Amino acid sequence: MVFLGDLFYQLQGSGVYEYVLPLLLIFSITFAIFEKTQILGAEKKNINIIVSLIIGLIFVTQFSLVATLNNFLPKVSLFIVVAVMALILFGIFGADVAKGLKGLGLMIAALISLFIIYWGLSPSLGFELPYWVQYNWDVIITLIVIIIVIALVVGGSGAKKKINWNEVADSFFHKR
Repeated sequence: MVFLGDLFYQLQGSGVYEYVLPLLLIFSITFAIFEKTQILGAEKKNINIIVSLIIGLIFVTQFSLVATLNNFLPKVSLFIVVAVMALILFGIFGADVAKGLKGLGLMIAALISLFIIYWGLSPSLGFELPYWVQYNWDVIITLIVIIIVIALVVGGSGAKKKINWNEVADSFFHKR
């Protein structure tokens, strides 16, 4: 009897995960970029295919890049699944997810996304937090919370001094 796991093992043994899938991914992304931006000219699909294929083939010859991609994508995929589940939960509790995140929610989501990308790339690219951050993360989070509370208390004392966090978040993500 043949198990589905055997099929995946054979695919892995034949190099599908190390060569074919990264080639298809890089080819698809570069082809889509070329088609959308028309860098190589309008209605030049054949040239876009050839250049995208060359870029994909050159990419898969770089084993360190393929290893980085194979380590990074599962972690980002996990983050995407978690984000979709969070949106489903928001929808269950009545939030209007069709309108998207705005203001402070968008800023928090962007910071979490940057953290997840950093976490996903850190082992393969050698990113490391300084040792003092690794050993004192609880103190750093406590200081950040204290600074936020102080900013809220000081900013809330007068009508003109009140901090509008939505405007602060919008200034990071919107052009004025």
